[in-house]
Amino acid sequence: MDVITSSSNRIAKLCRSLAEKKFRDETGLFLVEGGKIVADLPSDAQVEFLLVAEGREAEAEEILATTRAQVYYVTDSVMKSISDTVTPYGLAAAVRIPVREFALPRGNALLLDGVSDPGNLGTILRTAAATGFEDVYLADCADAYAPKVVRASMGGVLRTRIFRITTEQAFALADGCNSVALDMAGDSLAECAPETPVLYVAGNEAHGIRRDLLSRCRRVMSLPMRGGMESLNVAVATAVAMYRIFIE
Repeated sequence: MDVITSSSNRIAKLCRSLAEKKFRDETGLFLVEGGKIVADLPSDAQVEFLLVAEGREAEAEEILATTRAQVYYVTDSVMKSISDTVTPYGLAAAVRIPVREFALPRGNALLLDGVSDPGNLGTILRTAAATGFEDVYLADCADAYAPKVVRASMGGVLRTRIFRITTEQAFALADGCNSVALDMAGDSLAECAPETPVLYVAGNEAHGIRRDLLSRCRRVMSLPMRGGMESLNVAVATAVAMYRIFIE
């Protein structure tokens, strides 16, 4: 079994480069790290290759039974040079970024307008996958395939259909779907859930939904607040709104 021992190896360099959006766009690849997320990669994920660190060979054998991807064994030091985490687990996969043409959603969906925090975006993708909001449209958001987003999504990035869209496409979605903006000026979601299928529209952490997009939404709804609180984190608010539909 050949083992990559140098962080200057071309595979190690390639994996490190995927921390930057420029190289993710150039190669069409992104990196998935962690034992559970790698082991639970969906069957339609296009895995380019796997990285296995010392001591993780037995776990890799189970994964190899379900994939034909190339496997590279690496030392712990090489894995640390590649990983985005302080203490890497020792398993990683380079996966092809799905290429999708713009299309209207098949069911319940999300349109995120300017969500810029990777942790928020990853959490939203994780909850979207859990509640059956399979189509997620990103307008001027953080990159869904950035390491922090992928990690926070816990596989949600691979279990939702993600579309990177233009402003004009965002307008088309709001016009053509049962679009419901999540905004504090709206009707209470606690009193009445929107009709389904729904396209929830959520906005930037600091500025909310841009005005010209908000004006196109068919309805505006909000979450009731107590204790003098004026708003919730966008990931929390979107999660509550999705579960409002999921439990109906």
